[in-house]
Amino acid sequence: MKKSLILIALLVAPFLASAQNAFDVFEDQKDVTSFVATKNMFKLLSKMDFDSNDPEVKEYLELVNNLDNIKIFTTDNISVASKMNDAVSKYVSGSSSLSELMRVKDDGKNIKFYSKEGKDTNHVSELLMHLTGDLDGKERTVIMSITGNIDLKKVSKLTKDLNVPGTEELKNIDKKKQ
Repeated sequence: MKKSLILIALLVAPFLASAQNAFDVFEDQKDVTSFVATKNMFKLLSKMDFDSNDPEVKEYLELVNNLDNIKIFTTDNISVASKMNDAVSKYVSGSSSLSELMRVKDDGKNIKFYSKEGKDTNHVSELLMHLTGDLDGKERTVIMSITGNIDLKKVSKLTKDLNVPGTEELKNIDKKKQ
């Protein structure tokens, strides 16, 4: 019995790991700029001594305390961009719980947002953004994945502060979800 459980665990583990880390392969690739913040970083932020009377700071801390991670990968290399686009397509088509939230085609950019349902209609457990197109005069591809208990009404502030290209569209995302 013990051997059977170990065998099953070994067989299932790669599938669980690949689903959770679908884009991590790009983190150390040449020509990819990456940003990864984990739950540990968010915990550290929550322990910093901010002005606790400021409602905006409280709201911000509440948002980041509910996040598991943020991963952003950007490239202007055509070959790497193609691999990133394929990875997004494979991830989206392979996940029955991930659905398209909205798409925007504007000013030479194509931006798609996907989400996994959360605890209610204002929250999602994953928010995925895939951007391709002209950013600052260069063809770029951007993947942003945020996981945790994500409040759609508040997430645009965080991504704006991180200066993630394409996330200016998030200010309208809670309207699109309803």
